[in-house]
Amino acid sequence: MKATYFIIGIAFSHVATCGCPFADLAKRSGGLTEDDRAKLEQVRRDPSQAEALFKAHQAKKRAPTPQPQGGIIGPILGGVLDLPLGGGLRKLPAFVGVRSIIDIHGPVNGVLQPLTGALAAIDLPTPQPQGLQEIPGDDPDHQFQAPGPTDIRGVCPTLNALANHGYISRDGITSFAQAANAVQTGYGFDFSLSVFLSAVGLMAGGDLATGKYTIAGRDARVPDTLGPAGGLDKHGVFEIDGSVTRQDVHFGNNANFLEQRWDEYVAEANEHDGEFGFDTQAQDNGLRYDNSIKTNPDFFAGAIWFIVSHAERVFVYAGLANGTTGKADYDNVAPFFLNETFPANWYRRGVPFTLPQAIQQAGAMFLANPRALGGNQGVGNFVPIDIASDPSNIANAPAELGCFVLENLLDVAPNQLDPLIYDNFELFTGFIKGVIAPFFINDGYFNCPAALEFTKPGENAGESGGSVSSSGSPVDGAYPGIGIIAPDSQPS
Repeated sequence: MKATYFIIGIAFSHVATCGCPFADLAKRSGGLTEDDRAKLEQVRRDPSQAEALFKAHQAKKRAPTPQPQGGIIGPILGGVLDLPLGGGLRKLPAFVGVRSIIDIHGPVNGVLQPLTGALAAIDLPTPQPQGLQEIPGDDPDHQFQAPGPTDIRGVCPTLNALANHGYISRDGITSFAQAANAVQTGYGFDFSLSVFLSAVGLMAGGDLATGKYTIAGRDARVPDTLGPAGGLDKHGVFEIDGSVTRQDVHFGNNANFLEQRWDEYVAEANEHDGEFGFDTQAQDNGLRYDNSIKTNPDFFAGAIWFIVSHAERVFVYAGLANGTTGKADYDNVAPFFLNETFPANWYRRGVPFTLPQAIQQAGAMFLANPRALGGNQGVGNFVPIDIASDPSNIANAPAELGCFVLENLLDVAPNQLDPLIYDNFELFTGFIKGVIAPFFINDGYFNCPAALEFTKPGENAGESGGSVSSSGSPVDGAYPGIGIIAPDSQPS
């Protein structure tokens, strides 16, 4: 059973006496199955049952996973895995007399194998060459071009920069494979992390049957094979409340770049020697959370908020720092946020940034400036979730935190795609098992096979309103010097 659903049931014992409409909070976190509702009612009647239910849940998670009888593709890196729609990781061969593929491409875990059935049309990412390299350098195919009238850009400055430089399609319509390959090439993220990020993006706002999605909002150029494909600007996954430079969706347009927030972000960096590093990111995350708590009656900080709000800030200093110096200072970070371009003389990182590193640093960032999970039931009425299975208690255990992330992947669907996920549950779980789970199963770091127990969400669980997508570049015209930061725009 999914960890987030169980969190809701146990948390009921903490809030049953508050007189709050907690059912609404449960709905916003993804909805409850009939079994979950029964457990929640049991706790409501007798709060002392909470501990026993939690212990039973933990025992189930620790139980050995029975070996499946079919559907196996081998050899699968990391042991046996049930792959109902194909996928999995095949070990890379080494060449005699030359460096192995692993030497050339960095510490990748293997090569993804083809998907089958209804997912057979999805193109798969492949490991890309890694190492210190100037981006874009003098490559004629990847020089900056401002977006045209039919090109779309979204809330993520790093993806917008990739589109403006042609590492993904310049129109803003990308795919699972294209985006994952571009993140490897442009920012030096390793294969596992790049696959994970693009896969979650596809699940959250794309067309799973074709593997296509937009880096902005819904667009007719992405088919709605299974249902509406809302794009990455859809609120609740990559676009969350308390973000770095965008306002909360409650207040209207959650896609537009806010200069005031950027100026506050720069001021925070100046308190830390001008670096947009770990300390700046932890401080900013806390400040944005506090502001949302005070002003946004619908603010919700659940499992997805926990993961995204910290990870997106880790990626600022892990991905935007100049590889030659390791500095994520104004000259290296501002061009991405303000003009959505790679800085002049900018090099990607020399050593690939991995999925385990991202999760470990996100947990460390939370612990450096922790905030309670929960949600507002109106301003001044925050309902916390503070229990044993809360990620607050596993943030200092990256391997366990990684399993928590895997368990909660389907939270992107109840909050974003219902009833799409309800009608196509086997496709989504098959996709997770085929292209995401292999990086978490017996890889020597995460090792969480028992996490592959996905609970089907309720038919109407977690439905949310759409967000407003930006048209063209969100920062177009906000600052001068598209392509190059003007010297007089830098802080003193």
